[in-house]
Amino acid sequence: MTPTTHTHRPPTSWIATVLFLPGILPLLMAGPYSAALNDPTNPFDAPVPGFIGPNGAGKARIYSGVDGGGNPVYQNPSNYVNPLFFGWAASVTDYYCSDPANTTPSFTDSFLALGQVTGDNFDVVSLGDLNASRVAAGDPPGTITVELDRPIRNLSGADLVIFENGHLAQSNLGGAGIGGVFAELAYVEVSADGSNFVRFPATSLTAAGLSIYGSIDPTGIHQLAGKHVNGYGDSWGTPFDLDAVGLARITHVRLVDIPGDGTSLDRHGNPIYDPWYPYFSGTQAGTYGSGGFDLEAVAGISVDMTFYEWPQLESLDPGQRGTGDDPDGDGVHNLLEYAFARLPGLADTPDSLPSCQVVTNGAVSDLEFRFRRDERLTDLTYEVQVSETMAGGAWTTIASSSAGAPLTAIPGNTPQITETAASQITGVGVVREVKVREPLSTGAKRFFRVKISQSTP
Repeated sequence: MTPTTHTHRPPTSWIATVLFLPGILPLLMAGPYSAALNDPTNPFDAPVPGFIGPNGAGKARIYSGVDGGGNPVYQNPSNYVNPLFFGWAASVTDYYCSDPANTTPSFTDSFLALGQVTGDNFDVVSLGDLNASRVAAGDPPGTITVELDRPIRNLSGADLVIFENGHLAQSNLGGAGIGGVFAELAYVEVSADGSNFVRFPATSLTAAGLSIYGSIDPTGIHQLAGKHVNGYGDSWGTPFDLDAVGLARITHVRLVDIPGDGTSLDRHGNPIYDPWYPYFSGTQAGTYGSGGFDLEAVAGISVDMTFYEWPQLESLDPGQRGTGDDPDGDGVHNLLEYAFARLPGLADTPDSLPSCQVVTNGAVSDLEFRFRRDERLTDLTYEVQVSETMAGGAWTTIASSSAGAPLTAIPGNTPQITETAASQITGVGVVREVKVREPLSTGAKRFFRVKISQSTP
């Protein structure tokens, strides 16, 4: 079949991506922003998987019943919550459902917004949806404000991720049609004190209003929560970078529902549309049951961490949580698993460990030493050391990094140092790949190592 083309108001530059889904009519994506799921190279807002593991990135581990022996059965049973996340919403400081009369009571339990992502599209709190008369009257939309269990800082790349319960459209009921996203959108606001909030500047390129079950083209949506798929087995969240709001640290996140009739505007003054029913009888709102934005989870990426606070320790036997323990038996003890952004309970691949190689550029050869560091770890010092003999006292520190700071050369040494994001997801940058180069002299021996030191708890 021929993909349906949708024309939007283009930004200064744009790219076209075709999303192919098994059994679903392919949709021509017309905006520059990320697709609904699994779009790791998008430079603007590449979605972040809520779950990873052997069953595939973004495939949620969801309880689905019991087998004949009474044992629990899970969809994607070998996957686990993405260890990139170091914090979650811990409490609700304010919640207002704008349409409780048309909202199923189970979806008004604000407790459902707390804790880890589940990927369960029924594990949500709804903000409700306004009907036309209430929009015209200026009634406030639904909101929820959550306080994080740990403050989120402005570090490299995305700092927080928000999960709604959007899903791929299986039927053409208007808007972007099959392959678009049934997504109910919300503004995102953040605060460093719980009182003064700053809103992320949003962009919406959706050209016209949608029916109650119409779908949006996610590549035309930026910095609005809800555009990524998080339901029916897929779990992807929308990233937000504090650079966009100029805050160094936040403690609270607020979601403000957007009635999808176009009266809410983006940063450019364009109307924002999402699924909404323009014709009403009685008091029925635009969408109902779980109308408006449905919050599933708020995840913190850029959270300061120490070894003894590391969430991965909770999955280990209490007797295997020490810095020198190796519960997964891969030869890397827990402190180094922590330092190099590995999993202590799962034997990781060697490519995440330090390595050394010769790099040749014409007639010049350098010895390049690579390793990963995590800029969120405030209790570690990384020292890059060199030696010609590997004897115990023959190591010299040429560069170091402490408390998450970039690696810098020790005075008197001149290594070439570069740092880039280690993640395959563009925009996720807290785990850094560090490269240290030194000229390689003919016939000389040169050894590298990285020394990890832990500060006193």
